[in-house]
Amino acid sequence: MKKLWSDHKLLVVGFVAALLLTAILFVRLIADVVYWPQHQDQTISGWMTVGYVALSYDVDKDGLVEALGVESDLRRHLTLKAIADAQDMTLAELRNVLIKAVMNQRADP
Repeated sequence: MKKLWSDHKLLVVGFVAALLLTAILFVRLIADVVYWPQHQDQTISGWMTVGYVALSYDVDKDGLVEALGVESDLRRHLTLKAIADAQDMTLAELRNVLIKAVMNQRADP
C-alpha cells in the first residue's frame, strides 16, 4: 500500500474520492427507497415544501409551482405556510389549490 501511495498519489486520491461519492449516492438511494413508499399521498401540512408535496404525490413540481404562482427560484426554500402567508391565503386555501393541481396533473398523463 505504501508503494502504491508513493508512486500514484493522484490515482489513490481519485479512487478514494470516487469510492466516497459512490457510498454517498448509495446511502441516498437506499434512504429514498425506504422513505418515499411509506410517505405517498401524505396529508398536506404547513411544514412541507412544494418539492416535498411533488415527491409525495408523484407529480411535477413545476406544475405545482405554477398553480401556486410562486417564483420558481424560491420554491425550494419556502414552506407551504410561508407561501400562504406571502399570498395572503389560509393554509386550507393553499392546500385546496395544491390538491386541485395534483388532481389535474394526474388526470393528464
